[in-house]
Amino acid sequence: MHLNKTKAKLLKGEIALGGGVNFYAPIIVELYGVMGFDWVWIDCEHGSSNDSETENMIRAAELYDLTPIVRVPNSAPSTILRFLDRGAQGLIVPHISTVQEAEEVSRASHYYPIGDRSSSTGGRTNRLGSGLSPEEYYRQANAETLVITMVETPEAVENAGAIAAVEGIDGVLVGSSDLTQAMGMPDGSKVDAAIQNVIKSVRDKGKIVGVAGAGMTVNNMPRYRQFAEQGVQLLSANVQEFIRQSGGEFLKQLS
Repeated sequence: MHLNKTKAKLLKGEIALGGGVNFYAPIIVELYGVMGFDWVWIDCEHGSSNDSETENMIRAAELYDLTPIVRVPNSAPSTILRFLDRGAQGLIVPHISTVQEAEEVSRASHYYPIGDRSSSTGGRTNRLGSGLSPEEYYRQANAETLVITMVETPEAVENAGAIAAVEGIDGVLVGSSDLTQAMGMPDGSKVDAAIQNVIKSVRDKGKIVGVAGAGMTVNNMPRYRQFAEQGVQLLSANVQEFIRQSGGEFLKQLS
């Protein structure tokens, strides 16, 4: 079983930097690994990749010890199972607003005694049955899997600390775009206040916090630094953002 270096880094209180990809592109995953990113965000909620294509991108990540973290399309146990069995070392689970929903995610993401994930000791995550004993495999899988739920509604903001406290939930990530819509498209200062509430309540529980969106573009690095100084550990940008910034600068300089 692969050690989850990103989870280890986060649990030490360090920042983990990720690059996102929302289409089938193993070569992009490899490039993130070559560049030295900690993790790759494989987006299967807003992205186009299915679980088989995601498995190939996970293989590309494994070549470079890059942690493959998948945003699954939904929180159904069958969905979570399929992506974990493909080799995802971490999950970002969207639209989790209550403790009950978080508990269901935790159970689906872990083996006994934390959860009831269906057994796959003969799958690729256990060297196709040639790896660990079932008992040791279950123990290591529970320890190495990183589970992050997303805060995307006012209800989730209110419950963020309690969600983070659920056993098996390692932290939460604010999806600011959906949160803004769910709040009724208010002034940005009100969304920022909600984000600050999430950061404080989750950090008070000793869990991991991430933020996505919220004006975080690669030409606005002060925004990243602001969140990093506040204890946000999961930080990332998408491949389109990297291309847009560097490509735009190229055009600007030579046109």
